[in-house]
Amino acid sequence: MGDNFPWYFSANSVVAGDNCPQFSHMCYEEFQPVSNAWNDIQPVIQRLSPMGILRAKFNATPRTSKVIEKPLHYDFTIGDKHEPLDTKICIYYLNDNDGYTYFETGHSIESVANRAVLFSGTQKHSGTSCTNDELRVVLNINYS
Repeated sequence: MGDNFPWYFSANSVVAGDNCPQFSHMCYEEFQPVSNAWNDIQPVIQRLSPMGILRAKFNATPRTSKVIEKPLHYDFTIGDKHEPLDTKICIYYLNDNDGYTYFETGHSIESVANRAVLFSGTQKHSGTSCTNDELRVVLNINYS
């Protein structure tokens, strides 16, 4: 959350053309840490006690004038039919704001700092923007 943290901009957050810009910072991918921030998230990783990690990254969505829902999606899919990969997902919220994580079922989880939601990678889900803070910031961990 500091001024010196390296964020990387993307015009889309889920699929090309979704018009949901976000900043991200990858901590772990392709079976190895790729950022010094990996050390900072160890308390969360240890609490999850994963057998393996596919990806860990921070997402920061800029404030909008109204809360905008990003498209529902699976984080990882396989095959031509884009079947969801049966993994586990942890969304860890870094700040309080009026954004949320929502699911295809209609259930939603408010963005409350130091809260985590754990769910199956076979559940369609997505996040939103927020209106009452500069950014909505989460840590997304995909693991088994």
